[in-house]
Amino acid sequence: MNINKHLIVSPVFTISAVVVFSAILSTTTQAATVSGGALTLNLNRDAIIAGVETDNFPDAPTVDFPVCCRPSLYLEEFYDASAASKTFAQLREGNTPNLYDLESDEISAVGLQYAVNGSTITPNPGGRQNRATTFAFDSNDLLGTVTGSIGLGGVTRWRVDVAPPSNRILLGDMTLEYDPTEEGRTSGRSGWVITNHIGFDAGAFELFDVTTLLVGDSLTINGNLGFGWGFDHLGATTARLSDARIGTFSFQTTVVPVPAAVWLFVSGVAGLFFSSRSKTKTVS
Repeated sequence: MNINKHLIVSPVFTISAVVVFSAILSTTTQAATVSGGALTLNLNRDAIIAGVETDNFPDAPTVDFPVCCRPSLYLEEFYDASAASKTFAQLREGNTPNLYDLESDEISAVGLQYAVNGSTITPNPGGRQNRATTFAFDSNDLLGTVTGSIGLGGVTRWRVDVAPPSNRILLGDMTLEYDPTEEGRTSGRSGWVITNHIGFDAGAFELFDVTTLLVGDSLTINGNLGFGWGFDHLGATTARLSDARIGTFSFQTTVVPVPAAVWLFVSGVAGLFFSSRSKTKTVS
């Protein structure tokens, strides 16, 4: 991942309950979270189709299934954050032309915008798992101190080339998270990941070739998209393991201060967690 080193100061940071507590008391600590902005996905439909092996029906019409020329997977509907009050069933069934896959039902997968959720959200309707933003970090050391996740409002509905009615899947109620253990694990891989929560928790997209910029009160993250493990059941395992790029993303939000008491609690819990995990590994 490329980080503008002139804009993000990265002091040596040791994760432990004692050091975290000391850092909080330091006058140089600048506890922050994010507010507003959006994540924009630009998915390459040809790359997605090529990476998914679920293509069960012939691409020529038959007597039993008179539908022609259907891709293995395509986007049929996008619901932005304004659809937060819709239930899982409404998202799956709403504006559904029919139960069969018609290429004419496909919509563009470019410019899909997911608004950043606030620190609190309205109660989820049936089957939804929209998440509040719990992201917090020291603005002097973003990647070394980040905890929590960024809630993203929006859901996509996809058509899969299998027999109806199980040929519709939802992907959404997502979060943007940072996992330092993923950073650089393979060439171009970042620690940033996008996780799906609607229906079940699963990796939605892995993020590659990422540039993270923190300039004043503006945080921007840009890069390429790869399949998350949640696509494995559609036959995307090979493409995922080969780090196939399937589109681009951009993220922009505003950085705002976190009350000191909140940062003390969040960072203290994180320090105790990592310290405990380290001791467990030593014993084993």
